[in-house]
Amino acid sequence: MNDDWICIEPRQEAVLSYDDVSVSCHNVPEAWLAWAQLHADEKTRATITVGDDVYDAYAIKRLRYAPMADAA
Repeated sequence: MNDDWICIEPRQEAVLSYDDVSVSCHNVPEAWLAWAQLHADEKTRATITVGDDVYDAYAIKRLRYAPMADAA
């Protein structure tokens, strides 16, 4: 596993936020796909919130999805 990756349980609900917009998503991959469709300038300002964790554009690029049992 690459140490630069951030492993996250994909089935968790997530919120994509950028500018004054918040999009509730059923799971992390859905939030990532919504982020990927943003314009480049919106991506740099966007965050994805999963539980108490907030990921900025740099971290979003490093997200990898795997059930927690498989991430270790």
